[in-house]
Amino acid sequence: MRLSPFQSVALSALAALSLNVASAQCPFSLDTGAAAAIATDDGLVLSRFASGVRGSPALNNATTLSSTAEATTVSRLRRFDVDGNGVFDQTDGQIIQRHLMGFRGTALGDGGAYAVRLTPSLIEAYIAQGCPGRSMTARERASRFLTQATWGPTWSGIDTLAAAGANDAAFDAWITAQFNTPSMDSHWDYIARKGPRNCATIPEGCKAIFINATMETFWQQAAQSPDQLRQRAAFALQQIFVVSTVNSAIDIQPDAHASFLDATATNAFGNFRTLLEVVTRHPTMGHYLSHMRNEKEDPATGRTPDENYAREILQLFSIGLWELELDGTRKKDASGRDIPTYNQNDIIGLAKVFTGLSWGGGSTSEERWRGWLEGSTRWDIPLQMYPQFHSASEKKFLGTTVPALPGTLTQAQADDSLRIALDRIFNHSSTAPFISKQLIKRLVTSNPSPAYVRRVAEKFVNNGSGVRGDMKAVWRAVLMDPEARDEQRLADESFGKLREPLLRLGVWLRAFNATPSSGRFQIWNLEDPIDSLGQNPMRSPSVFNFYRPDYAPPGAILNRTAVAPEFQITHETTTTSYANFVVNTVSRGLSDLQPDYARYRANIRNASAMVDDLNVLLAYGQLTPATQKIIVDAVNAIPEGGFQWENGRVYTAIVLTMLAPEFLIQR
Repeated sequence: MRLSPFQSVALSALAALSLNVASAQCPFSLDTGAAAAIATDDGLVLSRFASGVRGSPALNNATTLSSTAEATTVSRLRRFDVDGNGVFDQTDGQIIQRHLMGFRGTALGDGGAYAVRLTPSLIEAYIAQGCPGRSMTARERASRFLTQATWGPTWSGIDTLAAAGANDAAFDAWITAQFNTPSMDSHWDYIARKGPRNCATIPEGCKAIFINATMETFWQQAAQSPDQLRQRAAFALQQIFVVSTVNSAIDIQPDAHASFLDATATNAFGNFRTLLEVVTRHPTMGHYLSHMRNEKEDPATGRTPDENYAREILQLFSIGLWELELDGTRKKDASGRDIPTYNQNDIIGLAKVFTGLSWGGGSTSEERWRGWLEGSTRWDIPLQMYPQFHSASEKKFLGTTVPALPGTLTQAQADDSLRIALDRIFNHSSTAPFISKQLIKRLVTSNPSPAYVRRVAEKFVNNGSGVRGDMKAVWRAVLMDPEARDEQRLADESFGKLREPLLRLGVWLRAFNATPSSGRFQIWNLEDPIDSLGQNPMRSPSVFNFYRPDYAPPGAILNRTAVAPEFQITHETTTTSYANFVVNTVSRGLSDLQPDYARYRANIRNASAMVDDLNVLLAYGQLTPATQKIIVDAVNAIPEGGFQWENGRVYTAIVLTMLAPEFLIQR
């Protein structure tokens, strides 16, 4: 295959980008209790760290330092970058050690290869100021906030927030406005406008073709709907309350998935207790986790209620596997062991609660229960109780008992069993920290501090007006927490999250206003392992989503007992396929969606200005000087006047920005 000039230059820059990692406070003392840095210890450890040494070997013979020295180093990496090349490396370690030993002037950096700070005097001035980190501009702060709160920043959104000050007051006002912003459409209405599925004309799989309409409406709203916080919040909830077309009874039911998308979006800003019941009674979830038409036990035949939903609502949707403190850390028993939240007997008792649910909207006849009545199988109507199929026996779970119900059950009695169960789950002490931590992970960082989790969970428990489960208060707490807004966290290696592939695509769609000529967002196949994303909406392989929330890749992250969930779908194949996808999508568009790159063509002869602009929009100003230089050099390597050189320069700048570590890791 012959590569275009753009492709050749872009690929040649990839190796340099892959080796460039973001880095980031003086004074140089690594022991927070020390009055001053100690040259022999602090300098030694910093030099080792700059050389890649970690763990106990880095602290060997450093007798004055505590075990927190490495964490302190990590939190200050950006400021330890004294030569200003964007990374903390051996040159910086050498300069710092010499400074601590008393060297000044030319002796400070003799033999060093300086970057932004080209002379010892500039380095000394930087150190004398306490090694200040660069403050973010208003536009950068706005872009970072929108990266966390939406499917991706746009220049209009950035400029509006920047004009308002891009401060906490501006962000808080934006959140309030978003709570009151309606969606552009409903997914259900979009599907309905497609008209009847003419299976007589297309007998061989009309439903399988039609399922793509749900993908269309998903991406249309993610990219264009003005209620961006709702869209982003709904996607986070959909990754917790998972339903999928994969390996399920609803593989080709577009109306089922459209209705469920609407349910999560509609209730994203409501109360968690309501959301829990909406999800439980939704026919899509009922089919996916098999509690729809779940029948009561029958001793004569040995039949027992299906336990699937009972297990997943506890493990994944509410309390998790372990008893939690309000800060998300695990409670311990008297022997110091983790305490399970439930056992098999709880599952057995709870499974009885989830019996008797089937199609809603009418009588409780067996014909409707079975779905035999014409027009009774409505995916947009909540499941209702059929008392004749609901267990009347005693139900024990989570320390709660629903007494046995003698005689002929009524629908109200069956509904009451469900109410008692959902109330118990909602009010469980682990629900607030478990859900709060999951939402922080989805929007802000994979490893929030216990204090961060506690502050959000406190708002879940009480929104300030005595209301438990107020999702507006929870979302606001997630986004406005000091830890989320702290710019110093940008330099912390333990802070942030890997952007999953779908979110990277969302950023491209919104940043460059990619618009389909057909009016339809025909983004259907994103699972190709060679040149696509390996991730598709509503196509997760299981109820555990595309990745487990506590997944930790082997190596440094696992060794630090940290997690990085999105890395579960990040490996050699998906990394290569993402690079291929970005190269192709940026240069060719996606399906019939074409982006608007006019803003960048205006700087076709000024690569630095082009990259500066993309740096703010896509990476909220976090591209290091080294990364920027790689991209600028690659752009300038495309000679003026060559074949499609204008396009090649624009494509190169965008592709390499979207492949840069500072873009891929959201902080």
